[in-house]
Amino acid sequence: MKLVKKGLAMSVAMIMMFALIVGCSSNNNNGSAPSPSNKTSDSKKSDEIVTLKYLDWAPDEERKSQQKSFDAFIEAHPNIKIDYQSVPEDEFPSKLTAMAASKTLPDISAMNEAQALRWAESGILMDMSQYYKDGTISPKMESNKFVSPDGKLLGYSVANEIIILHYNKQLFDDAGIPYPPAETEKAWTWDQMLEVARMLTVDKNGKHPNEAGFDKGNIVQFGIDVNHAADFFWTPFAISNGGGEVSQDGKELLINKPETIEAIQKVADLSLKEFVSPTPAQAQGLPGDVGQKLASGKIAMATSGQWELVNIGPQVEKGLRNGVGVLPIFKKPATTNTGLPLVIYNTAKHPDEAIMLYKWLMDPNQNQANFDSGVWMPTELSWYTDPDLIAKWTATPVHPPEYKTAVIDYALKATYPTPWFFLPTYSRLGEVLNPGLDPVWLGEKTAQEAIDAIYPRMKEIFDSGTANP
Repeated sequence: MKLVKKGLAMSVAMIMMFALIVGCSSNNNNGSAPSPSNKTSDSKKSDEIVTLKYLDWAPDEERKSQQKSFDAFIEAHPNIKIDYQSVPEDEFPSKLTAMAASKTLPDISAMNEAQALRWAESGILMDMSQYYKDGTISPKMESNKFVSPDGKLLGYSVANEIIILHYNKQLFDDAGIPYPPAETEKAWTWDQMLEVARMLTVDKNGKHPNEAGFDKGNIVQFGIDVNHAADFFWTPFAISNGGGEVSQDGKELLINKPETIEAIQKVADLSLKEFVSPTPAQAQGLPGDVGQKLASGKIAMATSGQWELVNIGPQVEKGLRNGVGVLPIFKKPATTNTGLPLVIYNTAKHPDEAIMLYKWLMDPNQNQANFDSGVWMPTELSWYTDPDLIAKWTATPVHPPEYKTAVIDYALKATYPTPWFFLPTYSRLGEVLNPGLDPVWLGEKTAQEAIDAIYPRMKEIFDSGTANP
């Protein structure tokens, strides 16, 4: 889901302000779900028109597909209207804070993954446990569950997303190079990927990085663009190497392990030493999104989220032949998954109807527009194993023939959930880690130097165990 990747950064001050404004006192149920009079019914209870307020930060293409789902819901529930507000990404945190201060919070909203457990710790979000336990809402994949340390279920991701390899098939054909592996068991090693990236990196004179006279200052085509805008983009490589940020049980901080540091340095060296990936400065001269980069011919491969298909789709309509593959490995196959949760606020004025909308939006059968665009993947296991359901959500041209093995099977075989699903301190750790690694990507520090500098603070945060300072 494209929303997921933006990595909203709500400041500590905003979180604390929000907690003070709303906190547990805003609703005396301490985050437990209210008891709707008929929470399992989708039937119209009266002629009263109810308006639900929904908030997110969807960009244009995703907003269009989201509106289609809302329109279908309204048609099926004529007594419910939806006040859909989508604000710019960087305004979303302050918008919610202001709404809390004025006691006008939405009934339901998207929630940035990295902030979900912070808000839950303040008692603002409804515990959804009972609705999943009693079958009101159908079961979702456990890899997409947001749960607080005290067992409150915030919900599941509205869409499952994994990090994969996108590429331009035409550039591979022009170079006479086989396409990247589309099966988990056949993934390239890091060195194999690097060799292919060298062959696909070309300077203005047609030379490659391993050739004499290669001009690293005038590269016209890069072999690969490895996204490191946020930690969850590069952590698959650290996990593959035997490291990571934290252990999957949330009990051990792994950021200072040699295996993690090695993987970070390898990613940075793609730009700094191998010259097969754009530096931050070179990236400024490239088109905006992954679809545009691939279509321009300036990038042959790019690692990013599956959700990039929504950006690749318009380029496919213009002739781009896109492909998808599994990530290269160090020691074992690994990808991270993510997906923002939908949440219901304890202050919801219409909890019965909010549950009905939540159920609708979490039902894969109601999200065909988001699947068709490529921005979403389902969150129910049967949609990864049932051939008829798979065909239903992968039918559009933006889903290439190798999608089944490169994405669907890969998601089942190699997924490691991003810790924001279960680790309260994860957002705070990221506020130290991500800017702390900027000097590495710029070549100003080695990965070891950067981690040594920020590790004491990260350890302090990790040991605190709390989502809010």
